[in-house]
Amino acid sequence: MQSTEITNNADLADAFTIMLQEAASRGSPQEAAYVISGVLVDLSKDYPQVKDLARNWSELASPTQAMRGAV
Repeated sequence: MQSTEITNNADLADAFTIMLQEAASRGSPQEAAYVISGVLVDLSKDYPQVKDLARNWSELASPTQAMRGAV
């Protein structure tokens, strides 16, 4: 593993940690999902390996999905 790749992985791990801390501070699971979704979309611009995860969380955090969960 190259030094740059290790640095990128460490930066991504740090971003995930901050994302989860921020999500945990929200008042509801839906708000936490919005935070996670938004951060993952932003991260996917710099980290292509996060793109599928970002798409999944975007679907999870969508208002339509929230209404399905309430039924």
